Amino acid sequence: MRRMLRFLLLAFLVLLLGLGLAPFAVGALGLAPSAAPLAWAGVAAGRLPGALQVGAWALDALALLVLVLLFRGRGGSWFFEGLAAGLLAWVFRGPLTLLSVVALAHLPREPWGQQARIALVLYPLLALAASALAARMLPREPR
Repeated sequence: MRRMLRFLLLAFLVLLLGLGLAPFAVGALGLAPSAAPLAWAGVAAGRLPGALQVGAWALDALALLVLVLLFRGRGGSWFFEGLAAGLLAWVFRGPLTLLSVVALAHLPREPWGQQARIALVLYPLLALAASALAARMLPREPR
């Protein structure tokens, strides 16, 4: 039980840190989505208040951690389990968000298309990190 609690805390903090640092890395690489295509609709780029942003990252980290734990022991190795969890998280964060924004709100595909491409890299990497931590910290249950 103690081992699981330590893993949950450490993995949650690693995922939260990764989600928090990703926007800075994306901006530094010049890959940040531009809100310019939304100017015709009167939409400008904005920022969430700090506590709300951290809460959103915490929710994302918790959901990704749960997915990693759901795949644990079902993929053959920590790598494939993490990759599967990350790609499943990306499906909901990437294409489904893009589809709902474009189809329901009748807004242009960008900047959500760029966010989906960023999430395609970010979520599998973070899930792989959590899966590697699980492989290291949690023993496998015999079948």
